[in-house]
Amino acid sequence: MWFNKSICKFTVMSACLDPMKLIYVALLGFVVPIGMKLAALFHGASDSQTFEMLTGKVGVSFIMMVLCLGLAGNSTTQSGRGGEYLPLLFSRPISRTEYVITKWVTITIIGGALAALQNVLVCICGFFFGETTSALGLLSLVIERFLDAGILSAGMLLAMLNKHPVFQIISICAFYVWMIGQTVPPVSVAGPQIEGVDKLALDATKIMLDTSQAMGDLVLPAINIYDMVNSSRFSILPPVAYFSTLMLYLALAIAATNKREFFYGTN
Repeated sequence: MWFNKSICKFTVMSACLDPMKLIYVALLGFVVPIGMKLAALFHGASDSQTFEMLTGKVGVSFIMMVLCLGLAGNSTTQSGRGGEYLPLLFSRPISRTEYVITKWVTITIIGGALAALQNVLVCICGFFFGETTSALGLLSLVIERFLDAGILSAGMLLAMLNKHPVFQIISICAFYVWMIGQTVPPVSVAGPQIEGVDKLALDATKIMLDTSQAMGDLVLPAINIYDMVNSSRFSILPPVAYFSTLMLYLALAIAATNKREFFYGTN
């Protein structure tokens, strides 16, 4: 078996029973983006980049960073060495694959469901102000949020289960470089050509944003469902990039777990 109900239940409880986590997710995941949408609708303004960020992959990452960070754990019992502990409720030992896959599925469902609900509520707000979103468009948004949650949760599990400090530092740096590139608007300068220190700073910023975009395409590839369905020519590259990266993360997470000790003793 690759799925364990006890691990799933414990993961859901760990994610959803902390009031501070829920408050943060409610504010950043729902109150802020929906409030920004309503403000834009009331004033007839276009959606801001911040709104687009909070309702896309970055918004999914914000939700999952708070709600699910640390849920990989490093022990299946009450006597480990830090991390999330799972009471000994099993009639048999669990496999490492079962542990990783169950955690991944559960975290993906939690993060994807919350992000998809946010997108649906935003569309409902727009509907009452005359905005129209097709059924295909809404379905595409929901699927994309689950896809975003899937690859983000796999990456998070790999980073948490691999305890090598160098790997964790590289993972954190890569994530924040990607995040910066997603949140900083494109850089361009109109008018006379700048020189000197200003030109150097502008070139450095462009390089950073290009690096972030390339890193995002490499480590967190995405599938645009709506564009893929409506495109006259189907490209196999986005699905292949997404699912191959996802499978690689899960395989490496299982391999990292296999190199670590699980504790089955009790206090």
